[in-house]
Amino acid sequence: MARFGFVGPTYTSQSILADSQRCLNWYPEMIESGQGESQMALYRTPGLSLFAAIAGPVRGCLAVTAGPNAGVSYWVGAGNLYQMTVAGAVTNLGPVGNDFKRVSMVTNGSAGNQLCICSAGEIYIYNLSALQPCGAIGLAPKTLSGTMGGLQGFAAKVVFCDGYFNVYLAGTNKFQVSALEDGTTWNPLSVQQVEVFPENIGGMIVSYRQLWIFGQDGHAQVYYNSGANAYTPFDVIGAGGVGFMEEGIDAPESLCLLDNAPFWIGGNGNGAGIAWRANGYTPMRVSNHAVEATWATYPQKTSDAVGYSYRDQGHTFWVLRFPSANNGFGATWVYDTATQMWHERGYWSQQGPTGYSAHLSTCHCFAFGKHLVGDWNSGNVYAMDIAYMNDNGAAIRRLRRAPHVATERQWITFHELEVVMDVGDGPIPPFVDGAGNARGPQAMLRWSNDGGRTWGNDHWMDVGQAGQYTVRARWLRMGRARDRVYELVVSDPIPWQIIEADLRATPGFDEPTERLSKMYEKMT
Repeated sequence: MARFGFVGPTYTSQSILADSQRCLNWYPEMIESGQGESQMALYRTPGLSLFAAIAGPVRGCLAVTAGPNAGVSYWVGAGNLYQMTVAGAVTNLGPVGNDFKRVSMVTNGSAGNQLCICSAGEIYIYNLSALQPCGAIGLAPKTLSGTMGGLQGFAAKVVFCDGYFNVYLAGTNKFQVSALEDGTTWNPLSVQQVEVFPENIGGMIVSYRQLWIFGQDGHAQVYYNSGANAYTPFDVIGAGGVGFMEEGIDAPESLCLLDNAPFWIGGNGNGAGIAWRANGYTPMRVSNHAVEATWATYPQKTSDAVGYSYRDQGHTFWVLRFPSANNGFGATWVYDTATQMWHERGYWSQQGPTGYSAHLSTCHCFAFGKHLVGDWNSGNVYAMDIAYMNDNGAAIRRLRRAPHVATERQWITFHELEVVMDVGDGPIPPFVDGAGNARGPQAMLRWSNDGGRTWGNDHWMDVGQAGQYTVRARWLRMGRARDRVYELVVSDPIPWQIIEADLRATPGFDEPTERLSKMYEKMT
């Protein structure tokens, strides 16, 4: 028996004969002890449980961690702002402009008495310091865009940096700064033009009390609060090009803060479609050729990507949804900073060309000790946790497509494949089949003998009812091929976890450990 790297990330190359791996609704985790059964395992991605419902679609959220309303979360669904409590109770706080795009939401730092929402080109301020019932407070009676003494253009995004709300003005290379700790006051003199690059601003984020501004055509600049000017207190970092990057942003909504750095999908005069993270003030590529080649097939390439980040089980994930992919059903890609590997997530809708649509989540906040996510297709707010074995009642269909098994295109006879996984985890009472008989969870294996172009039938395997821990998931007498690709699919609601797979095949397949080590070396 030999191992061939069954566990791994998604890596589907331009030619599937080169590599056709997929990892969908699982993520790889390195075994840090170095002494485990395998160097890496596949663990299940979290499921979704309905927490609350608002008008849909959900367009943004924020958990307030300081000030008078600390511990409360706020959500924008369709054209309304909502407050949500730990019990999932929802209060409609009033209308906001609705352009069906994502909103940005921030509070004013440690003061925490103002919630600022940027939606449909306008800014809305909600007063958090009043103690009346939220329904009686309402939103501020005026929006600030286009008014004399207010915003000097249409607001594209709001952030809070070092005591000030900042918005960049859509279709310009200008950003505007609020009064200190006060989002209701925007002096017309507090408009600042980016002078270090010529193009319009395409993204803005705050990291380490610094304002990171990304251009739409290949540049970025970092600013800090110098306090040198009362109206425009932000200056460029350092001198001699420090804080300046020759990489702009292609997908404005992809910009996220995780792992102590900004992450974004960039672009410049040479092209777009590469994912980056900031390493200091230097862009560092985190996507790979296989991921980039797949993104390039989407109708809008990467420009429509919508991202959020969260941390769970010691992993920090960057979740990117591509709405135009998959004939409009969307696709979701996830980068794991712990392993620097990519995997896919999807909602098993059984519609569209693949049966999957994009994962239901589009925004995230950590509130009440829960990962809460909003649904891009409805007004549902879900709690997201690995304890949930389905997506709001729908089955989670998990798929792993393994690397090619080939030896210089010679015939290989496949005698046995055993997938090493947690078994005996069926529920009590057990699942039943169509005849009403008890059954264990089912794993479905199929294979391709032409490198992944066409596929044979599913071969089902019972992996054990509750407590049957000695069951082995083994497939026998599987014929021969010159180039074989295995694919495993599971969907029963149990905690699926895969450690590795052992293969017995002849002739010439007796040194897989060398291939496996080289694969790990390439990944890391």
